[in-house]
Amino acid sequence: MLRAGEGERSPLAMRRATEGERSPLAMRRATEGERSRARIVRVPILASALIAVIVATLAYTLWERAATPVFAAVRFEVRLAEDQPTPGLIVAQVGQSNRLVYLHPEIVVGNDDIAEASVSQDAPNQFSVNVRFLEPGTERIQQATSAHIGRPLAILIDGRVVMTPVVRAPIGEWAMITGPFSRADAERIAEGIGSR
Repeated sequence: MLRAGEGERSPLAMRRATEGERSPLAMRRATEGERSRARIVRVPILASALIAVIVATLAYTLWERAATPVFAAVRFEVRLAEDQPTPGLIVAQVGQSNRLVYLHPEIVVGNDDIAEASVSQDAPNQFSVNVRFLEPGTERIQQATSAHIGRPLAILIDGRVVMTPVVRAPIGEWAMITGPFSRADAERIAEGIGSR
């Protein structure tokens, strides 16, 4: 025979336990009931927290990939340049020569804008690097070079100006980087500027 407060908890037993009945049995049953309810509530909360952490981690990873610049083995930049010094421009030496050019501070296209890079042979011991730009980079370089006809464009590899061709027509999706490159140099540049 069960008395109030034993076995299944009746509404009366629960009320007595919460309204001040201080018997050890009533207190133990009230505590067991609270624990059981807490476990039932805790599992969904823990699962929700775990899902939130996973979603936050994935969101951060996607954001980081989109927001973080590419750290390539070889840094590639194209900048507009001038032959004459002008306030606000950066002085740079062209390759191994004594020639100076004056670079605009803005990078027109860089590593993030490269879709692919490959090596081609120009002469028996001279190689160049062909670069294809992604659509946003193609649009930027086309716009920049359209307004820069007859003036130099600086190609920088690892922060050094390797060539300064004069813009004769707007540059589009493809560009060729020429210079005194050996096969090994050209391959290092092509692999380095396109690595992600």
